[in-house]
Amino acid sequence: MKKKKVIKIVGWFALSSLVITLSVIGYIYYFTKYKFIPSENVFTESVAYIDRATALGDPNFRACDEEHIYDYYNPQRATYSKGKNGLRDFIMSHYENRAYTDSGYLNIRFVVNCNGEAGRYVIHENNLNLEPIVFSEDLVNQLYDITTQLKRWNPNVIREEKRDSYMYISYRIENGEITEILP
Repeated sequence: MKKKKVIKIVGWFALSSLVITLSVIGYIYYFTKYKFIPSENVFTESVAYIDRATALGDPNFRACDEEHIYDYYNPQRATYSKGKNGLRDFIMSHYENRAYTDSGYLNIRFVVNCNGEAGRYVIHENNLNLEPIVFSEDLVNQLYDITTQLKRWNPNVIREEKRDSYMYISYRIENGEITEILP
């Protein structure tokens, strides 16, 4: 009788150990293979993507290679043809504070194609804490118009080839005055 009791205890112990081991293996397998695979709303574009259908600007603007528009942060990235100082001088000479009281960041993103032409503009507006806001329409229109007047860009160069790339200009505005222009 003692022998049966020992076999029964060993059997339950072995069965419990097997169930626990299989549970751990199953959990690890699920966690490494399936946990982070999105089942719905899969993103099909990069975070920098600008949709041609909703972008502002010339609808006839074309990238040289629609399938490969690179990010702006490459060794020879897209820059304004007259440099950062030329960019700032152009913007500041055309900007007029019309008693604006807005403060925050007005970000204008766009594509610079391999020919140095800019197009497909998108506007993002944030306060100084980077929370979404709405600037005065006149201020937004004025800075958009100035930005679209910047015609000559040096395209992104990757492996000795001129490439299309995303670009941005971010205006830091305090009480209607431009205090900083990035990049």
